[in-house]
Amino acid sequence: MTNSPIDLPYIPDDLLLNCLARVSRLYYPILSLVSKRFRSLVSSLELYEIRTLFGHTENCLYLTLRFSTESDKRWFTLCRRPTRIPNPNPNPNPNFNSRWFTSCFRPDRILTNRTMEKEEKSSDNLMVSVPTQYVSTPPSELTCTAIGSNIYMSGVLSNGAFSSRIFFMDCRSHTLHKLTSMQTPPKKPVIKVLDEKIYVLEGCNDLNYSNLIQCFDHKTLTWEHVPSPSAEIHGSYISANLVFDGKLYLFGDKHFVFKPKENKWDVVGLEMPLRWIPSHLSCVVDNVIYSYGRSRVLRWYDSVGRSWRFLKSLKKLPKLPKDWLCIRLVGYSGKIVVLWEKNVRGGDPKKKMIWCAEIALERRNAQEIYGKIEWCDVVLTVPKSCSLLNFMAVTV
Repeated sequence: MTNSPIDLPYIPDDLLLNCLARVSRLYYPILSLVSKRFRSLVSSLELYEIRTLFGHTENCLYLTLRFSTESDKRWFTLCRRPTRIPNPNPNPNPNFNSRWFTSCFRPDRILTNRTMEKEEKSSDNLMVSVPTQYVSTPPSELTCTAIGSNIYMSGVLSNGAFSSRIFFMDCRSHTLHKLTSMQTPPKKPVIKVLDEKIYVLEGCNDLNYSNLIQCFDHKTLTWEHVPSPSAEIHGSYISANLVFDGKLYLFGDKHFVFKPKENKWDVVGLEMPLRWIPSHLSCVVDNVIYSYGRSRVLRWYDSVGRSWRFLKSLKKLPKLPKDWLCIRLVGYSGKIVVLWEKNVRGGDPKKKMIWCAEIALERRNAQEIYGKIEWCDVVLTVPKSCSLLNFMAVTV
């Protein structure tokens, strides 16, 4: 008796959704290529409702790039590269690629040869383009942040005016929507999330302190102004910002902090040494600040000893670039992900590679944190004129 191939058209959608909900979301871009039916199922809100019921939500990485030949940006998300394994029973259905299907549903058990007992785990990762549905036209230059499965963004419109609206992309269906308008359009806006509220900051040196921060409550769908800082803070400029320990820190010629629970501002001293560190070069994991510094290594801040310490055991990490514009740092599932650009050595001079490394963290004592490289891959090759924009983790 021979095994007959599975006929997918006769499997009910409910059963397929229950199967897909158990698969890592990192495989959804590949599964969407199986058929139009799969593409519809992996982008359905019903699938994500089932995932939530199963407790299978996970963090996913999103990257935006700008290409010089295009007026707008393009979105990419991290996915696993399928391992093409031999198929002992070739399926007569040309629309069903069982090699992809099997590798996605058995991501940690990929046979390299039918006669081999040894199995190995695939470590191939790549960034794939996300087909975004524009319900509304987004700003051309963006600053972004994430709450849950949504990426919120604001910026400059195509006519050069600052947008008075916040747009958001639902990363489950990759559709773009817009919120109600802000009371006052900010100049060079910076978006931060604190206590599941969206804070939009004036991001330029010529600050209007009466409109320094506006806050959006996505539960009540309303905007409100945050109280203006006291007179002693006026005259400052903002060079960096950070959400840490339930507070919003702004760094410049003076350091100050907004405490939302007390609804007030305070001036802080040198205990938060992030004055010259851009936001894209720092992240917070388990209430510890990590950054990439001038020494071209990853560091963490010892808040008790008030000093920066090196993240140890990363000798196998490739040398990171000097140019801070070519690197991004993000917290991801209790780990750090580093993304950077690198020229194609000995290859096409018109192209460059985008590298990505996932680093697990282990605190061994109060003064030592060790990193372990989970994987380090070239995830994308792009034209040299392409520029990095935003890099973030989203929960879906």
